[in-house]
Amino acid sequence: AATCKSQKCASANCAKMKGLLKHGSSCKVKANGGCHVCKRIWALLQIHARQCKEDNCPVPNCMAIRERFRQLTLQQQAMDDRRRQMMNQTYHQQAR
Repeated sequence: AATCKSQKCASANCAKMKGLLKHGSSCKVKANGGCHVCKRIWALLQIHARQCKEDNCPVPNCMAIRERFRQLTLQQQAMDDRRRQMMNQTYHQQAR
């Protein structure tokens, strides 16, 4: 749907997704404000972004969502490393 230029696309899924993307671009409430349609769009975009491997993906916000996931993963790894390091220090001090 992100790359389809046909006004009368035969795919029902394409037409539905085009409608959702159009809503998302004009909605004043947005997902953070409680719009259920925008929350649905956001969930679909996140599912896409988790699986997408394209460098120049045409899906709206795909690259930004993927970058955010990457940052969160790095942040979680750093937290895990610090926790592991603290646990090792604690065990070594108890062993003495």
